[in-house]
Amino acid sequence: MEQILEKLFDSVPKARILRIFMQNPDQSFIFDAIVKKSNVTRIQARKEINKLLKLGIIFEKMASIKNDIPGHKENEMPVKMMRAKVYAANQNFEVFQELRNLIIKSSIASKKNLLQRLKKLGRIRLAMIAGTLINNDRGRTDLLLVADDITKGRMEKFLSGLESEVGKQVHYTLMTKDEFTYRTNMYDRFLRDILEAPHEKLINRLNI
Repeated sequence: MEQILEKLFDSVPKARILRIFMQNPDQSFIFDAIVKKSNVTRIQARKEINKLLKLGIIFEKMASIKNDIPGHKENEMPVKMMRAKVYAANQNFEVFQELRNLIIKSSIASKKNLLQRLKKLGRIRLAMIAGTLINNDRGRTDLLLVADDITKGRMEKFLSGLESEVGKQVHYTLMTKDEFTYRTNMYDRFLRDILEAPHEKLINRLNI
């Protein structure tokens, strides 16, 4: 089902924004958050949001949100609240559940494309997808990577692109080979839960 929504709606921005609302039906988002999560331009986001509002697929309302200050530390000072316009999925939309089911099924990242992008991250010894990336919300992580040379910047850029396509936050676990070996030998519960849960290995140079 790779790119089924883009083909159906003939718009990558619309597909990405739809995924955000359908993957997170109980959450509300300010405009800037939608732009960031979808990785589209502000003009594209505004255009597609207006279309979705007219169709009744999403709705807008005023809500109180935290006005976080850069550099603010928890408990250091009270966080100010501000009124802002937010957008959310309209769960009363006539075919809401059907549309959401379609989007969830089509939101699994293309394994071929994902593998190509993973290889650009660094020398990966193990890459395993689970949780959201295989439509299993019960997974303890969505992506397990074992590598020794992945930089923070490269990882953040990779995640930003992946999350904009999936429409949901991707939880990942990154370990060095030494850490993975140690935790395996110690029968680490967290790691064991990941390996015993439904998953798919895209790269497996550790032969596990």
